[in-house]
Amino acid sequence: MNLKDLAKISKGKLIGESIEVDAFSIDTRTLKPDDTYIALHGENFDGHDFIPDALDNEACAVIVSKQIPQKIPQIIVSDTYKFLEMVAINNRKNFEGKLIGITGTNGKTSTKQIVSNLLENRGLCHKTIGNKNNQIGVPFTLLSLNSKYDFSVIEIGTSEPGEIEILSNLIKPDIAAITNVSLGHLDGLRDTNSIAEEKGNIFNFSTDCGVAILPRDSDYYGFWSDNTNAKEQISFGFHKNSDFRVSNIKIDIINNTTHFNLSFDDKFESLSINGISQFNALNAALSVAIGLYCGVSIEEIRHSLLLTHLPERRLNVSLAQNGSIVIDDSYNSNPASMKNALDSLEKADGQKICVLGSMKEMGPKSKEIHKDIYNYATKKADMIFCMGEEWSGCGKDQNLIIYEDHDDLYHHLINLIDENTIILVKGSRSTRMDLIADKLKNNATTTI
Repeated sequence: MNLKDLAKISKGKLIGESIEVDAFSIDTRTLKPDDTYIALHGENFDGHDFIPDALDNEACAVIVSKQIPQKIPQIIVSDTYKFLEMVAINNRKNFEGKLIGITGTNGKTSTKQIVSNLLENRGLCHKTIGNKNNQIGVPFTLLSLNSKYDFSVIEIGTSEPGEIEILSNLIKPDIAAITNVSLGHLDGLRDTNSIAEEKGNIFNFSTDCGVAILPRDSDYYGFWSDNTNAKEQISFGFHKNSDFRVSNIKIDIINNTTHFNLSFDDKFESLSINGISQFNALNAALSVAIGLYCGVSIEEIRHSLLLTHLPERRLNVSLAQNGSIVIDDSYNSNPASMKNALDSLEKADGQKICVLGSMKEMGPKSKEIHKDIYNYATKKADMIFCMGEEWSGCGKDQNLIIYEDHDDLYHHLINLIDENTIILVKGSRSTRMDLIADKLKNNATTTI
């Protein structure tokens, strides 16, 4: 698309040459040569202050809300956020392929990755960049959507009421899926009921041809099923009435693989996917449902599942210090994902150690929630190390050790691990449990 067309779509004013642009950036730290830089502004920052950095990194054009003196093609708009929205709406309107929207408390990014990998068997697939799933990330992702793609897979998240509705109206999915619903972002959403209602807005399709993919095991399955205008509903899960029923999950930590059986349409398939977790099997079942609906054969699906590279720090297995194995799940955390990670240890051999950072945004019942997770962990692991004051409500268990310093925890840990040890490292992003996971991995002498 050229700058003249972008200026017309966004009701902006073009100054300089109308060059062709096909890549955008809102962060000069990751801006690549020939990207178009969009100067966003907020309460505590102004992207216009970083325009010199954008020029140093060889941006080809800028989108601004005030003219800049530098000699570079620029579109001046009243609001750069509005630019994102207007171009996103235009690109979605002109997209003739199938767009798949995915939401849920856990597994959005992994499922997006699996679905897009399967759909590549049938055409070129556009997808959310990283985990940019909020009211900036979703329209930013749509900036790169164009007619060369056959599919687009967009993940949408929420931290407060109304976001799913806003983003669903923007992406207008042809196929919409909820991975699951559990406690998360309780500072913005009151309880699980409000989360379920919020997530369910993805099933309010803009046409009468929508396809809803629903988790059959969820307590909210009936609510979602009764409150969607979808033309077709497809369910997945462990439940015996699931259209895509998962069973017989086997986790192979050493080979970083999850094996499972899938029953659908009077067929029975044994499948495997990279990564360790029952969530992986469920996310794969959801993805298989979408893949088959879009014309991907089961043979192609079986092959592609094993080639899917899941996002970093989501139960990634690596050899670590002293010959131990570390399961790095430090990307983020909430109660459901914490229990899922702990479940991955259940049938592992050797000494099992959990290194758990706090779960943030759990609201007024945070300590009660942490106590429940701690008690759950005691049934799955031999030793538990905790970081963060949220764990202080776990009682007077003499085995409970709470740390405030990453280095202190690490130095205590390395004296206890050997080649027979598996270490799970998990916590909310702000707890920076990745620092411990990386130290363990970086000091490994060999790799898996």
